[in-house]
Amino acid sequence: MIARVRPFRALLRASAVAAALVSPLAAQPIVAPEPAPTPVAEDGLAPGLALRHFTNNIQGYRLAGEIDASEWPIYVTAAQAQRKLRFQLGYLAAVSVMPEASTLTLTINDALVGEAAIRFFNSVESVSFDIPEGLLQPGLNSVRITASQRHRVDCTLAATRELWTQIDPIRTGLVLNATEASIDSLADLGAAPPDEQGALPIRLVLEKDAPSEDMARALRLVEMIAIEGRFEQPVVEIGPPASGRYGINLVVGNAKEVAARLDGFAAGDGPRAVVLPARAGRRTTIVVTGADNGQIEEAIKLIKTAAAPVGSPSGLRAAAASPGLRLDGAERVKLADLGIASQEFSGRLFRAGVNIFMPSDFYPADYARATLRLAGGYAAGLAPGAQLVVNVDGRAAVSLLLPKASGDVFKDNPLPLPLGSFKPGLNRIEIEAQTQTPDDAACDPLAAIGAPSRFLMLGDSELELPAMARIGRAPDLAVTATGGFPYADAAVHPKLYLPSRDDKSIGAGMTIAAHLALAAGRPIDFSFTSTPPLKGEGPTLAVAPFSALKPELLASLDIPAAQMREAWNAQIDRPHQPQGSETLPDFTRETRNRLVLQKNFPIACQEALPPKRRRTPLSWLDPSNVDYSAVGALTRELPNVGAATARGERDLFGEWSARLHGDDDWLRRASEQILRSMDWAKDKFGGARVWASRRLGKLAASDPMLTEDELLLVGQGVIGESARDVWTVVTAPNAEELAENVRCLVDPRIARQISGRLSFLDAGEARIDATPAENSRFIPTQPFSLGNIRLIAAGWLSLHPPVFVLAALTLASLLAFATRLFVRKVGRRTQ
Repeated sequence: MIARVRPFRALLRASAVAAALVSPLAAQPIVAPEPAPTPVAEDGLAPGLALRHFTNNIQGYRLAGEIDASEWPIYVTAAQAQRKLRFQLGYLAAVSVMPEASTLTLTINDALVGEAAIRFFNSVESVSFDIPEGLLQPGLNSVRITASQRHRVDCTLAATRELWTQIDPIRTGLVLNATEASIDSLADLGAAPPDEQGALPIRLVLEKDAPSEDMARALRLVEMIAIEGRFEQPVVEIGPPASGRYGINLVVGNAKEVAARLDGFAAGDGPRAVVLPARAGRRTTIVVTGADNGQIEEAIKLIKTAAAPVGSPSGLRAAAASPGLRLDGAERVKLADLGIASQEFSGRLFRAGVNIFMPSDFYPADYARATLRLAGGYAAGLAPGAQLVVNVDGRAAVSLLLPKASGDVFKDNPLPLPLGSFKPGLNRIEIEAQTQTPDDAACDPLAAIGAPSRFLMLGDSELELPAMARIGRAPDLAVTATGGFPYADAAVHPKLYLPSRDDKSIGAGMTIAAHLALAAGRPIDFSFTSTPPLKGEGPTLAVAPFSALKPELLASLDIPAAQMREAWNAQIDRPHQPQGSETLPDFTRETRNRLVLQKNFPIACQEALPPKRRRTPLSWLDPSNVDYSAVGALTRELPNVGAATARGERDLFGEWSARLHGDDDWLRRASEQILRSMDWAKDKFGGARVWASRRLGKLAASDPMLTEDELLLVGQGVIGESARDVWTVVTAPNAEELAENVRCLVDPRIARQISGRLSFLDAGEARIDATPAENSRFIPTQPFSLGNIRLIAAGWLSLHPPVFVLAALTLASLLAFATRLFVRKVGRRTQ
């Protein structure tokens, strides 16, 4: 099989050559010289300090376009909230970003903390903000980073998509005293420190050949810790207690056995769940013990320490909306509750997005419509092509022209979104406003500085969902990966089938199971087994190297075992070769990090590659020809923008309405009604056009083929007739590849790509190729209801238009025939 040319490597080589040819003095604006930076650690901090990194999320760390924002809920302990803290922000920008008109803004708990000009595109810069005392509260807090960017030379809409600023997760986070960066209480689980990529490493300390009951208990603890702490990327390893600053050790078992394995822990009486703070040679450790299994179960319940989360109102809102707000239908929610703040925009392409979770048994079809009720406005003088576009998961769902030359404001502009545009589990809705003007043709980049506002977006906008059809479907990996179906909804304990009991396979299986629990929003009580479960014993998650899975099992699930063996022949049963630590020079490591940031490449997927493949892109670089002097972390202290001020309470709608319309409010309302009628007709046609393009795209799609670069397969099949017979298989050539690629798979940016019946992971490209499920089965999940049956039938007919047309013609023919039989003997006959 011929290996493919890897676009990522080509981009790395091109980026390195560009960095070598462009002089730093010519590529960036002239600024006052700064003193030489003092030596700092890899995260840009002086000794004695530590960073509380962000947790990973589905948006990743890239802020793209002319305006973009990401928000994180971050937990702060009571002791940390009393300190005067700083926030460090590391970033790398695209070369097309104009520093004179581009800024990064930091907002904490809806209060402006500071802003900095975006000026570094050939090196990673770190800027530091002082956080005012009292702003951070014990518990959950909201941290929002907003990028406002303008292009250096191009004024077209296409050019706005070239703009990006990449947050460097290694150099971004709260700056804490190293002695206070750890936790010592179960109530502060949310403050456990994630690693540089935003994942939470969990080292599970188990006795050798631990029984299945102990592993199931430990897995339940892992799920509870990840859910309670809101860690979207837990990664489980099996082994002795680990050292280091990030992550936790988890020790569970009989008190006497735990005391023998864990240095410095004394056995006690009764159920115990304690936190041992980090110390030299051992990271933060959570110990759950008891004298017997009953006491251990009681100790597990202590992990749930609070009935409700605590924190600032903004932090609680951000936590509820992260990674997405869970909705059940027949409800309305404000976009402000999903993280969109009221704001004015002066560029050419406004973008804002929200994440929502649809029920895992939601049946997506065009039997009803959601409604996005927008509140906002647009300025006078926009070009004829100005419009609003709403995308759902990257596909255009509806568009609306902005036709008034005099501008307009609106408080309830309904935009219908077909339910067929959504899917069960996680969905992302993005609102785009294309607000180009005739003056953009002249393209004066300096005009972007201090330009008047063109678009207004209000957080009072609402998303309204109708009642939805509820029925499960399988196989459908997207529902499993983003909603946990059917494992979270199983009537019996789902099974975690681990035919290979090596530490790597067990860790990979627990990592996948924890990810499903996070997707479901609640712990899943898996039962461990090393023998294949029988039909009807419960939905099964099988995680194992390829050689440990029987060919008959794979054949029954329609998983291409022969193709897998051919593609993975060189890696199957390969003896383990310790990789060791890479001893790369500092400048090489910095350059590699810079290239990975430019690609917006998940660190976990980079680490999933063997060392030789990881270094391959750098082998094209000649250090003697590249100027590494600009590579580094230059840290500057930025003063606060005055005091931390809360988001302004200005009446933006009133200001825009008075500016555009004055006293002609009655005329505005009448014109709005006419335009809405026209938009309704346009949306009807647009919905049909979107449906047709989606269907044609589906017909044109071809099944991807497994290649030698795709070293992980996720497949799903149904052996019986119910949800108890659903199998999901995760496999790789060997245990080492399985563990490393699962780390990449559970990155939120990768996991949301999982779909269809088969999904193949190419870690080198951070991409999943999927084979669609052509014959999904319906799996009842709700009690019998005529209303639900009606919605399901309407949805099924909308997905099968030939059947609908045939049924309609048949009913019309029967009606015509019955009418003829009835009227032929009615009335007077005339000659």
